Formats: sequence, structure tokens, C-alpha cells
Amino acid sequence: MKSYLAVVAISVLGACSSGTSGADTSTGAPTTPSTPTVPSTPVDASFQGMLNDVRASNGAGAVAYDARLGAAAQGHADDMLANNYFSHTGLNGSSPGDRITATGYVWRTYGENIAKGQTSEEQVMEGWTNSLGHHANNINPAFEDYALAKAGSGSNTYWVLVLATEM
Repeated sequence: MKSYLAVVAISVLGACSSGTSGADTSTGAPTTPSTPTVPSTPVDASFQGMLNDVRASNGAGAVAYDARLGAAAQGHADDMLANNYFSHTGLNGSSPGDRITATGYVWRTYGENIAKGQTSEEQVMEGWTNSLGHHANNINPAFEDYALAKAGSGSNTYWVLVLATEM
């Protein structure tokens, strides 16, 4: 059985680090997006160990991979690559919550970290760990599920980390 934290306000957390990256955290009622996203190739599961190590060293419980969050993350990473933009807001106006909802995941709270240019899971995790806003998402004890997506290659690699908890 999952336990939940009571949420009384919607909050958005923004941060930027030395690379190109962004963090978004929200709670509240999900909305319905206009277009669902479609996943492509998932990222190697070794990222889960790195993420859970960071969480454990900061007093947060482990998160588990969720394929629905994987679909939301991969669809956004693929869209940013295909359309050459970098934002938490999709070109169709969708928020991370909209993209998560489109996969059938009924969220209570979510967070999204995005990055561009890192060439490995280790590099992107290091960048997010060294950025206050991203790190806050990584170690938020309210999150129970996660997915990481990657699109592109080399300096044109887009990363999307989605963390969430279902209702």
C-alpha cells in the first residue's frame, strides 16, 4: 500500500545549471492534453540505481520504473529533438502533467527534469545533482515512480526525467 503526503498548494520549481537544463515540479489536479505522446527506445535501467543511491543518501525512499512515465518522458524527449526546442511546455502547449495523464497514469504529484548535451546517464545525473532545483526533484520523498528518456546523440542529446506518485 502506498502512503501519500497531503498537498495543499501547486508549486513550480525552476532551476538552471551550467549546462542546458530545467526542473519542473507540480502537484494538484491533472489536465487532459490534446495529443498523447509515443515512446521509442527506453534508457538503460542502470540509471535507477544511480537515482536511488542519491535518494537514499538524502533520506528519500527508492523509486520504481513506470512504463507509463517512460512513455511521457520519451515522447517529450523525442519531440524536443525533432522540433529543436528545449522546454517543459510541449509545442502543443502540453505540460508534464498533461503528458503523464495521456499515458493513463493518474498522478497526485509529479516533477520533471530536462537536460541537453550530456552524453551519458552519469553526466546527466551529475548535472542534475549539482543543480538545486533538479536535485530537489531527485530527492523529493513524495515521488514513488520514475522514468528517464533520451533522444539524440552527442551534444544534441535530450534527456527527460519524470518522477511522480499516483493517486
